[in-house]
Amino acid sequence: MVKSRPATEADINDLQKALNQSSHPNQKVEHYASVGVTDVYEDESGPIGFLRYTKALRLCACWIDDKDKHRNAASISQAITDAVQKAKSNGYTEILFETESESYKTFCEKLGFEKAVGNTMILYV
Repeated sequence: MVKSRPATEADINDLQKALNQSSHPNQKVEHYASVGVTDVYEDESGPIGFLRYTKALRLCACWIDDKDKHRNAASISQAITDAVQKAKSNGYTEILFETESESYKTFCEKLGFEKAVGNTMILYV
């Protein structure tokens, strides 16, 4: 029978082992240890996996002129600064957005975002 329980420091080695073989990019022990709530799922044979609960803020944006790179970049920088402050003050643990624009992804990586799965970008706060 599978049961769950809150993760503890004693689970770190099993968590690292799971992350080392995971097909999901950019996952780190500290993401499980320091944000949200993490549960361990286990049966009589031992741990099976980890489930992390987070509070994510998803951003959606639209610009008046997609070709106005200079002004758009300035507004993105300010928007991310504002979003981080708002996220932290409201208990969010990560900020997400999706885009198909490679230049937007590259720009936002300079602001601290990481590529997640598909077209999703993530910033841990």
